[in-house]
This record gives sequence, C-alpha cells and structure tokens, in this order.
Amino acid sequence: EFVWIPKGCYMMGSPEHELGRVPNERQHEICVDGFWMGKYEVTNAQYRLFKPSHDSGRFENVSLNSDNQPVGNVSWYEAMTFAEWLAVKSGKTLRLPTEAEWEYAARAGTSTVYFWGDNWRERHNFLSASKKPVGNHRPNAFGLYEMLGNVWEWTASIYDPDYKGAERQVAVLEADGFRVVRGGSWGNSPGRVRSAYRRSDAPDYQYLHIGFRLARSP
Repeated sequence: EFVWIPKGCYMMGSPEHELGRVPNERQHEICVDGFWMGKYEVTNAQYRLFKPSHDSGRFENVSLNSDNQPVGNVSWYEAMTFAEWLAVKSGKTLRLPTEAEWEYAARAGTSTVYFWGDNWRERHNFLSASKKPVGNHRPNAFGLYEMLGNVWEWTASIYDPDYKGAERQVAVLEADGFRVVRGGSWGNSPGRVRSAYRRSDAPDYQYLHIGFRLARSP
C-alpha cells in the first residue's frame, strides 16, 4: 500500500537547541516534489516473494521472522535490488526514497523532535524487546506507520555530513560512499529515534534492525 505525499518545502535537520542533536543535522530549507511512500515497512512475507530463503534473524532467542514483521538483515544492495525486481513485476516506478523525501514524509508537516511532539513519553514506547508487526502504532499525519522506531530504513542517498547527497538517487551498482539510514529502531534510545537523526552504513552492511520501505514516483 502506498500513500500520496504532496509536494512541499520544510526545514530539514534540527535546531541547535534540540535535545539529542548531533553536528550533522544542520537545519536548512528543502523542497520535494510529490511522490508515493509505502504505508508500511516492507515485511518478511513480502520480501520472501523475492528471496524465499531470507532470514531476518533472532534477538534474545525471539524470532524476527513473522510474516507481518518488517524485514531485517537486509543490505542496501538487497533493498535496491528488491525495489528493481518489484518494479519490473508490477510495472510501477518503485524505488527507495531519498533522504530528503524520507524526512519530509516522516515529519508530515511537523517541526518537533518527533512527529507527535517533543516529549518521548507522549507516545507509545518503541523500545521493545523485538520489532513489532507493521501497523502496530498510530500513524503520522500523512498516514505512514512506524516512520520512527521498529527498524531503521535504508534511503537511496549517499551519506554526506552536509546533506550534499540528500536529494540524489543512487544506482545499485554505484559502489562509492556510505548510504543513509533513517528512523531508528526497537534497539535504540529516544535520541536516535528522532525525525532529524541521521546514520550512515556501508551499502553491504546487514543487521537485525535495518530494513526499508519503498517509494514510488508519480
């Protein structure tokens, strides 16, 4: 399922006073065109249509492989390849969102630390012992679920401390540069599950709490 995200401008990054802020969150205005965003993170069941043998792993002896849990243990290369495979199968322009699109969609018109406000305790606790089934928490104002928490989400962008790659779509075979992951996970503190928080990983990196969601061009 996809949700339409209307075009608009917003302040990407965080103000200097934001609790938990790190130096790579320079605040600046950026505009994005309208696009479609996956309502949920890609699930194990969906990913196994592409790779039946995929294993999302276990955490503290709890399986992370339920059909409706978000897929984990997926590298950037694998996420991109899945998007291309599904694009061919469906005839749709499916892809990973850019970093700029991702934060715009996560904020859903807000400028607060989290899309529900500035206080972590005003929201459900995302820091559970294992990842939750998709759609388990209230959505943001765009109707997107688990944009913060559950699993980290790969974006299509190469990481740059000053956001120089934030709007760029990167090809699967492009090897240079770390990729941006966003949103935090069930294994992180509230400071890392902020709308502005940025993390970078090598495109071949895999871990239990890194998954993705798809975007679609008009």
